[in-house]
Amino acid sequence: MANMKVVTDDRCRLESRDLFKPNTPYDAEIASDGSVRLKELAEKEVPFLKPRRINGRLRGAGMKVSREVIAAAIRADRDER
Repeated sequence: MANMKVVTDDRCRLESRDLFKPNTPYDAEIASDGSVRLKELAEKEVPFLKPRRINGRLRGAGMKVSREVIAAAIRADRDER
């Protein structure tokens, strides 16, 4: 990959047809050495649960999820990034 110089405009925007896809979100982070890293955010498939009516109330999938399982899933997702 070749190095290229990219300059912002007066509204602090970057444009490059070679680097960026139109209408695509990016995650930006600044490293300790001052460099900026952009990572394209990919859409993940989110599981969809149909609600069910049980005893007159709408319910989800019929399973209980502990706080530990939820925290582990969030931690794993953050570590993946």
